[in-house]
Amino acid sequence: MTFFRCIKRLPLSRYVDFFWLTEGYVQPHAAERVLPTGCVDLILSLDEHHKADVLSGARSRAILIDTSRSLSFIGVRFRPGGAFPFLGLPAGELQDLTADPTVIWGSDARTLRERLLETPAPEHRFRILERFLLERLHKARDPRPAAAVQYAIDTIGASQGATSIASIVERTGFSARRFIATFRDEVGLAPKVFSRLARFRRVIGQLREVESVDWADLAVDCGYFDQPHFIHDFRAFAGVSPSKYLRQRTASANHLRVG
Repeated sequence: MTFFRCIKRLPLSRYVDFFWLTEGYVQPHAAERVLPTGCVDLILSLDEHHKADVLSGARSRAILIDTSRSLSFIGVRFRPGGAFPFLGLPAGELQDLTADPTVIWGSDARTLRERLLETPAPEHRFRILERFLLERLHKARDPRPAAAVQYAIDTIGASQGATSIASIVERTGFSARRFIATFRDEVGLAPKVFSRLARFRRVIGQLREVESVDWADLAVDCGYFDQPHFIHDFRAFAGVSPSKYLRQRTASANHLRVG
């Protein structure tokens, strides 16, 4: 059973997209390929005998997860750039990596896990996570992203990767070098990679519940120069071809069957 909870209340709505919980997640296939979103995720195991807590940095490529055993987790999906105030280090240092939360938050992360294991009710678990993040936020040196970074995130998101990074940099007043470094520190990816990923995420959105696709038309509709560029980017982010994605996708458009 899986629960999703959108965060509506300030101040966390500025930083967190949603909380989620899954208990007894099991699949007939051995593994799943999870596509990148450009977001940082906190994932905590709810199995006291199987500690698998991770802070997953912003990713530019797909990862494999084991689905050969029953899984129970609770997690936080941060908005793009939203994890930065909670980390205490540049988000770019976690790009395409996973870290044990205790490395970032020490004994506080161990206490969080213990409290979650002691609390069976999903709503109470979500509140525990909220309080944990609020405490981190209150300790943050600078809880708000740089205005230039937030402007870039908003512009890239609104255009789904169609706006050039050069034009964004020009409007921020930053030098290109300073903008790239600041963006990567706060978001976890270089701005051009983040923009390409936004365009890829647009493609995934277009593929929901479709069975056949004219790939050339889709490439043009989503702003690709031509079909070869589209296929190259798709393979880079998904790890499979577009046609293989259609065959392997699960009920979640972001997960592909493996094995």
